[in-house]
Amino acid sequence: MIKNTIASLLILLILFAACGGKKEEKTTASNDPPVLQSVTLLPLNPNVRSEITARILASDKNGDPITYSVKWFVNGDEIGEGMSFTYPEIKKGDKIFAEVTPYDGKEYGKAMRSGEVTIGGTAPRIVSVSVIPEMVYVTTTQITLNALFEDVDQDEIDLVVHWLVNDEVLTNTSNVLQTSGLGLKKNDVITGAAFADDGENRSEGFPFEITIANSPPAFKMKIDSVKCATDSVHYALPIFDPDGDPLSFELLGAPDGIMIDKDNGIIYGTAGQTEVFEVFVRATDAEGAYLDAQFTLAAK
Repeated sequence: MIKNTIASLLILLILFAACGGKKEEKTTASNDPPVLQSVTLLPLNPNVRSEITARILASDKNGDPITYSVKWFVNGDEIGEGMSFTYPEIKKGDKIFAEVTPYDGKEYGKAMRSGEVTIGGTAPRIVSVSVIPEMVYVTTTQITLNALFEDVDQDEIDLVVHWLVNDEVLTNTSNVLQTSGLGLKKNDVITGAAFADDGENRSEGFPFEITIANSPPAFKMKIDSVKCATDSVHYALPIFDPDGDPLSFELLGAPDGIMIDKDNGIIYGTAGQTEVFEVFVRATDAEGAYLDAQFTLAAK
């Protein structure tokens, strides 16, 4: 009986040893959380129109893929999450930073804050320009260039103008150009570019072009009443052409006996016993520009 019992125990020990002696315990490998090396905000000098993104450098010892939770702060207040930042209420001078937390699917790593960027000004824009006077002649003494601006920052804007006259860049950069001494002639072209400057940023140049127009005839002097011998009138009209173009003259109204030299603009003839009379004339240049004038001729 004892022998049989010992034999049975030996068989059980052999079977137990054949099965591995004891039950194996399963082990789980340890995980290292991801680590952030740097967080940089781009662009480095944003403005209110910029989309700001976070450039993130991170590593994971276990080679796990990393995702990120990004929180955005404006002037210290959290305003949203996401990999990029836009904020309709952002304004010049606001300070932005991001806080990034990495995640490898198992554990969150230590959060890191980016450096702070400041929202800078946006360059203004010129929408249109206008010239005063609208028509510029050789007799025009001053040209003023005005501009309509657009500036999201609502800064005070200065208008800077680069003038180019007869292929020469002028040192004057104001929006007012004094034309005396420039030697302008009919059909000359003044070109240039206007810039809107807010003290920090300057707009792209807005090109303009001003052509010196044909001048109508003009008075050498303004005379309303002329003393002359009415029975022997000879009066040279004080009218000239600023461009030096030849003029033709015509009589629009005068007493019988009064005529006009069409090429030289001389009124002549006789008005008889008339003491005072009116003369209406028109002077016209080669391009059709004209001047109508009225003179009162009175006996000496």
